[in-house]
Amino acid sequence: GLGIQREISTTPKTDRIRGMETERLHSPVSICYYPISKKSAMKLQFRRHGKQFFFLTACLQGRPQVLSRLVAGEKRPFLLPPGEWVREALLMVHKTHPALTVSDYVIMPDHVHFLLIVDFDREPAFDLISFIHWWREMAAEPNGRGLRPRTPDAAQGGAGGQSPGRLVWEKGYWISLAWYAEQRKAIRLYIRNNPARALWKRAHPDRFRVMAGIRHPSLDPTLRWSAMGDATLLGSPFRFPVRLTRRLPLAAQETALTEALDRARRGMIPVCGFISTAEHELEHRLRAEPDARWIKTVPHGLVPGYDPAVEDSRALAAGRLLLLSSFPSEVPVSPITRANCDLMNERILTLCGAAAESIRTFAPVETH
Repeated sequence: GLGIQREISTTPKTDRIRGMETERLHSPVSICYYPISKKSAMKLQFRRHGKQFFFLTACLQGRPQVLSRLVAGEKRPFLLPPGEWVREALLMVHKTHPALTVSDYVIMPDHVHFLLIVDFDREPAFDLISFIHWWREMAAEPNGRGLRPRTPDAAQGGAGGQSPGRLVWEKGYWISLAWYAEQRKAIRLYIRNNPARALWKRAHPDRFRVMAGIRHPSLDPTLRWSAMGDATLLGSPFRFPVRLTRRLPLAAQETALTEALDRARRGMIPVCGFISTAEHELEHRLRAEPDARWIKTVPHGLVPGYDPAVEDSRALAAGRLLLLSSFPSEVPVSPITRANCDLMNERILTLCGAAAESIRTFAPVETH
């Protein structure tokens, strides 16, 4: 059953963040990898009343591309027979347990994302770990037949970790709690755009690779810089800093927004963290300008395999963006700290000061 038998607090296998910033929300969603074992369970801190939202990801063991195929121009992947099994299992959740609803999902070639809504008023004894075990067994074979008993040999899987006619899932899983409406909106956007993001990465793998330990004359050599995207933007002598405060309303900063956008239209490169409301608005307007390019600094490290947000992925694929970090990879995405933001803004000024010096160096000398 799905009831709670016991809960044992355990430490995650790794506390690395998988990079989804949920559109840079002030309350970012953190995604951690937890192992499932017979000796441990996970104790999550959340209210056991009302509706709670869980963003779950399950991956196939060995990551074989057997669930679906990505098709350019299509919003959804084309499901292969094993992917149909997974879809059936997702649709069966609410039919089997009316207190549970899978509101959004996407079945990728080797993994599945879905948003699970749990009504604790109707199912107060719901246990997430038991649910994950139950659902993955149900999705392992057509029509939920994966719930039937298996022999030890069948449980091990065949070549590539998969058994003929049966899906074998990784022991671990990705999980996130979504407390706020903005977080849920960002998660739904992530799910909806996941196929497109995968195609962008496939078409431009170099633009989605984290470049660790990068060196450039305009970068402070004492810091551990890393980047993702178009590194040629560092070579532009026309970089300029943008910092729009949270303390003033958006309307009061319209002049600064317009000026920054006008400079970007003329080929200059804005450098900004895009964290405040006004900076978010500038980023939105930059995306609408077909020829604008920009450098987005982040107050955290870039780990190998960093997974950028949806709109950042779109700009990366188009060669319009450089994500730049001056922090070690150990500095997590969340929580965003004021100290790191202040350091980031100081380093933006230094970076753009080097560009200004470059402009002076190469400016034509007037003769009389």
